Amino acid sequence: MVTMNPFKKLYMSILLLGLVLLLLTTATFAWLGLSNINTIDGLSLTATTGNFLEISFDGVNFATSLDPELIAELIDNVRLADVTTQDAIDFYRGGLKDPNRAVTNRDYLSFTLWFRTVERERHVFLVNNVNDQVSYDTTLRGTYFVSRGVTWRAPHTFINGPEATDIVERGDQGVYYAADAVRIGFVEQLDANNPLDEREVDTLRSLIYDPSENPERGFGKSYGMLSYFIANTGQTDFSPPETFPDTQYRLTEFAPFNPYQALDNTSLIAELVPNGEVNAEGRPYYIGKVQVTVWIEGWDADAFDAIVNDRLKIQLEFKSGMPHLNGSN
Repeated sequence: MVTMNPFKKLYMSILLLGLVLLLLTTATFAWLGLSNINTIDGLSLTATTGNFLEISFDGVNFATSLDPELIAELIDNVRLADVTTQDAIDFYRGGLKDPNRAVTNRDYLSFTLWFRTVERERHVFLVNNVNDQVSYDTTLRGTYFVSRGVTWRAPHTFINGPEATDIVERGDQGVYYAADAVRIGFVEQLDANNPLDEREVDTLRSLIYDPSENPERGFGKSYGMLSYFIANTGQTDFSPPETFPDTQYRLTEFAPFNPYQALDNTSLIAELVPNGEVNAEGRPYYIGKVQVTVWIEGWDADAFDAIVNDRLKIQLEFKSGMPHLNGSN
């Protein structure tokens, strides 16, 4: 019996998505007062894989690579703003003003991805954060969210944190990164056109991931953005929301001697289900659908004036595998 080298097959079951976002912003003072701050310019999104995991934007035309021109059309009018969400579904502008709905693909980026495979490894994971190995001008296979950085001089003294002694004095100059305030969300969807997709809605997966993987500078901190806002406005009676979104700060890892067996389901984003179709060899297809969102989290400690005009690069690596069965994470 001839078997495929598992690591060769592993390589072919990995999907890479690459995005380049140009943040052209007008400075005000972060989530509590920003208007539209980020314009996407020259976004590129590519996917490459072998024949084991395919991708599509419409659930009909699957391929192992995506046309960057198609991506450009999808996000042509997107203007990112600092927004917030509890579930990666409902997004809001807000702050001192009454909260109002953020506009999809104007205030934040949102698109649908379909995955398809004929393999038995039919659970899709976001994997392999390589942020610490990549700079804005370099690249590497894996998932990363990096930005060029902005040199910014503080107009006020504020606590940047996380320690109370981590103070930025007025006039201090430093480099700040938009990538530190980014979030990405995945919400698994039912396929209304697939009669074999009989799952209950409450069994579908969702994920909010902070790619900085730094919970100390995450959502709703008293330092960073909020301290800067108070210093900038003099208003001291404003506090973060009482409810924080369920956010993950790491990605799933896989067993060292079985690269398809997940050790946890932290970044499991989709289960592919049969749709009644087969490939040229008569093997049944498994298909799945997720809604992907990318945004600047307005309640992040790093979401203030310092990150305006930055350039952000994003690459996503997906892997099909077997889920961890002892618990959801």
